[in-house]
Amino acid sequence: MKRSRVVPDQVILATVLSTCGHTRHLRSGKTIHSYIQVSDIFVDARLSSALINMYASCMDMEMADKIYSGMQRKDLVSSTAMVCGYAKNGKIEIARSIFNHMAEKDVVSWSAMISAYAENNQPSEVLNLFNKMQGCGVSPDEITMLSVISACANIGSLDKARWIHSIVGNHGFYKILSICNALIDMFSKCGSLTLALNMFNAMPRKNVITWTSMIAAFAMHGDGPSALTLFGQMKGEGVEPNGVTFLVLLYACCHAGLVYEGRSLFECMLQEYRIEPKHEHYGCMVDLMGRAKLMQEAVDLIESMHIRPNVAIWGSLLAACWMHGDIELGEFAAKKILELDPNHDGAYVLLSNIHAKSGNWNNAQKLRVMMKVHGVSKETGYTVGWS
Repeated sequence: MKRSRVVPDQVILATVLSTCGHTRHLRSGKTIHSYIQVSDIFVDARLSSALINMYASCMDMEMADKIYSGMQRKDLVSSTAMVCGYAKNGKIEIARSIFNHMAEKDVVSWSAMISAYAENNQPSEVLNLFNKMQGCGVSPDEITMLSVISACANIGSLDKARWIHSIVGNHGFYKILSICNALIDMFSKCGSLTLALNMFNAMPRKNVITWTSMIAAFAMHGDGPSALTLFGQMKGEGVEPNGVTFLVLLYACCHAGLVYEGRSLFECMLQEYRIEPKHEHYGCMVDLMGRAKLMQEAVDLIESMHIRPNVAIWGSLLAACWMHGDIELGEFAAKKILELDPNHDGAYVLLSNIHAKSGNWNNAQKLRVMMKVHGVSKETGYTVGWS
């Protein structure tokens, strides 16, 4: 276009800048901005908004703020772009300040601020702001509701879950599959397996996420047999499972002690569906075998892995060693953890506990001394968080 000496107008430039923002191509966006400046093109409100949105999307908030501060009238689109940009940079306070000073707000700006709190793990703020949105008479959209449902699931309040469920019904969101899937997860995490199952059964259309969410709900509530039964129904309906489906199934087997079923599912994942196991799948299997005191089988599985075992997998084995008092294997697992993470507190603490549990007080004491040298707290290891 430039070679043909056709001068692009503000509409074309704004469209190209929007593309740069969507693709996070800051270099191209800066080139277009430079072209606008040297060509003395009048920067109208639309073009200013496009520049702000491009810079904000590309995380260059310094330039975005410079343009935004120079605008005489800060319009809805520009302000919303600034809210999103600062939120993505983790600067929630600045995002909220801009949001609060906006002369007008639409569903997009409300959703942007609500999503910002959701993405920064502030579920209480999500629900508080959503309540204000309701008070202002602004109807939510799908994006708003997904953030709100996720926040409620994180808080775990069944009363709030029922309130959100009623809002979903009042706005006719039952037709949106992603919202219904999220409601299953929300009810499960808020403690009501019954409401989660009611939601699942009421859905006329289901996808792999729907089935997986309900299987996860059974797994979370310790009902391994029901999770397996539902998986059978899923296969009968011709819905192909994915890696997450198998992960929640293995989790269900692990916490219900279903060793045979866990083995069969792991084999099914590999042979029937050709899904390559990830660290999380192996971790579940090691945990399952460890709980069942199948220590050698757990070690054999780790040694057969096509990917390098991580701290979480060796941690699952170490936890099993602590459970069953296997000192030799525990020392081996702890050594592997410390090779990967020399400052891992949990490995020292749990290994010391294994020795103490077995009556080897001298070795336990030596480890306690090593822990002091390395600045490890005694309390750290009692919760086994292998991350």
